[in-house]
Amino acid sequence: MQASTHLASREDGFTLVEVMVSIVILTVGLLSLAQMMVLATNSNSLSGRMTSSSALAKEQLERLKATPFYTDPTTRTRSAALVDGGAVNATVAGYVSYFDVDGLPTAQGTAFLEVRWQVTSVPTNLPLEMVQIRVRALPAGGTMDQFAIIGEANFITYRSANVG
Repeated sequence: MQASTHLASREDGFTLVEVMVSIVILTVGLLSLAQMMVLATNSNSLSGRMTSSSALAKEQLERLKATPFYTDPTTRTRSAALVDGGAVNATVAGYVSYFDVDGLPTAQGTAFLEVRWQVTSVPTNLPLEMVQIRVRALPAGGTMDQFAIIGEANFITYRSANVG
């Protein structure tokens, strides 16, 4: 009988110290989890910008590749879109487009991404005319940050037309 009264009077449970230690451990775990969430959100945003840059640059490159080389093949008058000019490292009027967050064309002041292109004649000894087309998509001036270089896309291609 004594053993049963001893068990009935004993109270089981957690002490205040044990509860406080478990709360500290839980807090440290949740704080590290929160930091991982912030990092994942930033990575997701950067990945989205890279995808958008790449898609817009490729779209502009395909547009330039689809342009007829000559407006008048008999006089070898090159299409306006393929005339030498532009720059990928600077904004040159006529060789730049601006896009919003959704990839829709917009004005320079409200742009999220900027697509620049450059067309350069390539000398050749062959009976053809050749141009190099370079396209660069990058964050627009107002959205530059430490990850801006990662959010860029650069493409280069060549176009040619027979001369003879």
